Amino acid sequence: MNKKSDVSGFILAGGKSSRMGTDKALLTFQDKPLLQYMIELIAPFCDNLAISGHNSDYSTFCIEMVPDLYPDCGPIAGIFSSLKYSDSDWNLLVSVDVPFSNDELFQSLISSIGDYDCIIPQHTSGVEPLIGLYNKRTLTVIEEMIKSGDYRLTNLLSKLNTCYMDCNNLIKKYPRLFMNINRMEDYQSI
Repeated sequence: MNKKSDVSGFILAGGKSSRMGTDKALLTFQDKPLLQYMIELIAPFCDNLAISGHNSDYSTFCIEMVPDLYPDCGPIAGIFSSLKYSDSDWNLLVSVDVPFSNDELFQSLISSIGDYDCIIPQHTSGVEPLIGLYNKRTLTVIEEMIKSGDYRLTNLLSKLNTCYMDCNNLIKKYPRLFMNINRMEDYQSI
């Protein structure tokens, strides 16, 4: 069940980057666009890979793009659209703006695959619903939430059989593991 071919991967890059002021997926990180860096980061764990987003500039990455089926609903729409597009039961979804996530985190998530709807990192500061494994069987619940106007991912997780994976020890090893690059100050600090 934990073989690479059992998991499809999606980089969530459909956000508006309004706090950044520019498309953060195209910012340079370790001498390459952040989106390219994230693609390379999760590729070893996924048989199929796609970008959840519709920016025409992403076509240069030569990877399938999955547009939001429900525009302007936030990240929940990217999760829904990715799962709808996927041929895999399990799907690794990772936001484009968490470049310090790493192999150990992804392997831990995949090793936790079991009788759950999703597997989400949790630590003393909260949960990380934009770095996780989602099962395709959650589509109906996600679509019902979108249609009802509830886009909150914490509400979604409460409706699913969610495995919260304790990541406190990983954070001790990698303090910036879940650092988001949302603002220009965040970007300049890396």
